[in-house]
Amino acid sequence: MARNDGIDRTVARNQDLETPADVAKVQEHNEREKDSYSNQDIVPERTSLNVHFKAPMDDYVKMFEQMEQDGVISTRGLKPDAVKYGELIFDVNSAYFYNHGGYEFAKEFYADAYKAAVEIVGGEQYILSAVMHADERNRAMSEALGEDVYHYHLHVVYIPVVEKQILWSKRCK
Repeated sequence: MARNDGIDRTVARNQDLETPADVAKVQEHNEREKDSYSNQDIVPERTSLNVHFKAPMDDYVKMFEQMEQDGVISTRGLKPDAVKYGELIFDVNSAYFYNHGGYEFAKEFYADAYKAAVEIVGGEQYILSAVMHADERNRAMSEALGEDVYHYHLHVVYIPVVEKQILWSKRCK
């Protein structure tokens, strides 16, 4: 929510995707796979301006299964209710980008945010998709300024991993 106090704010949100339906919904939104959206501020003509820092090679679930088959990840020992997917969303208020160069500045900013996401999740191999949306109009700011202003933000879908540690007593057996 905008506070209109002139202070730029950054938000990084980590969200669990707990069900296959959650994963499918996020993929449809992030990859712009739907024909229409409930969010009326998405401008389909600008979707080509969205920037993939890492484009998905396939469906998110299929990518997960392929990584498991290739031995990149293992689900051995996971509880049935374990969370297998996560999403980081990096967001800065629209005025920040508007005042600092718009789209080009946002691309540079989120390229750095993507590098941070790689560190946060433990490596690029665990990231399924990273896309900066440049096609969502900020209605309130657009109306106030009398010109279209877009809300830039970054979605990073990843597989949360934990490095397994082998206890010393088990190494000695």
